[in-house]
Amino acid sequence: MEKIEILKQTDLFKGIPLAFFPTVISLFEKISYDKREVIFQQGDVGDDIFILGAGNISIILNIPNIGEEEVAILKPFDFMGEMAIIDGEVRSATAVAHKGTETLRISRKDFLSLIEESSPYATVILDNLIKKLSGRIRSTSDKLNMFYLMDMGG
Repeated sequence: MEKIEILKQTDLFKGIPLAFFPTVISLFEKISYDKREVIFQQGDVGDDIFILGAGNISIILNIPNIGEEEVAILKPFDFMGEMAIIDGEVRSATAVAHKGTETLRISRKDFLSLIEESSPYATVILDNLIKKLSGRIRSTSDKLNMFYLMDMGG
């Protein structure tokens, strides 16, 4: 799939006019991954964001004294790595490719240039990013509540 098709369909750029994409497409690098290939590891320095173009990606959390837990499966046009891009901290989870996975990667530096004050669509991109983060936090909170309730019942 072409870069522009992937960018147009991701929630990160929802509401952005088509004229914007040709100006930024060169900032994104297309990368393919094999089945079970690690894209990034929990604890790695987070210096890029990924948009999934094809395949699926498992997001895995290593929980001390418990082990690995798959917390999400990303599908085409989802994006990941946004927390590390925003706060400059290390990756909070591990991302592992399924069969036939293709991503677009943009560096932190280039992504930050998209959301500078002078960027005409910075507010839209940030709003989309915040909505996705909020949804993921709510989902995690719901899962934690469910685990807590299961633990209380046992």
